Amino acid sequence: MLRLIDATVGKWVRHTLFILIRSYYALFYNVSCSGKHLLQTDHGTLILATHVSRHDGPLISAILYSTKRIRPTVHYDEYYHWMQWLPMWIGSAIPMSSPKSWPDERRAARKQQTLRVIHRVLDNGNCVLLFPAGMARRQPQEIIAPGLSGLHDILRSKPDTPVVLLRLDGLGQFQRATHDLFWSFLGRTKGRRHVSVAITPLTDLDPDLPLPAFNARLEELLNTPITDDL
Repeated sequence: MLRLIDATVGKWVRHTLFILIRSYYALFYNVSCSGKHLLQTDHGTLILATHVSRHDGPLISAILYSTKRIRPTVHYDEYYHWMQWLPMWIGSAIPMSSPKSWPDERRAARKQQTLRVIHRVLDNGNCVLLFPAGMARRQPQEIIAPGLSGLHDILRSKPDTPVVLLRLDGLGQFQRATHDLFWSFLGRTKGRRHVSVAITPLTDLDPDLPLPAFNARLEELLNTPITDDL
């Protein structure tokens, strides 16, 4: 029954919501995106994205909506926040992590449940959007906390999962802000902010590495400028 509701009413609600979100970003941001075809050639792709601002999740989901269904991952506290739960649910977000106050056994069970959901989504041919750093940047570079192991666990349990790297530029507070003249007819000198999204295949992230080395390599990849080759 839930699947039927999701495929009918849920699909129309998501479609309407993402049209509104995409219209917002079209009006106030000049977004270019390269590499979207990679999501169409591979099924069940894991998208690893830089996290430069609070706009990242909605913007990425909106611009890729017509390419592939994207299931974003969000922190447990954000998903169940009373002001955010409804849009998170409509957008089919996947909550990750768990409250630190929970017993270790309950946290471990929650982690295994999340892994099962993610792999089920990937097996169904949909994409999962994950921000490896866990939170929006509070510094110029992407920093992965030593204990974050979600991505490591996902790839270790299924190493053949297709993975792409998505890097955002021009959106964060530590990135250069360039504007066009879209709103110049209203007398505004600043128009839409230019945002670049680059999607590239990622084949050299070895899940067999120990967690510290794995996170160090991932951190290096996330901080590679868009203009550089991986």
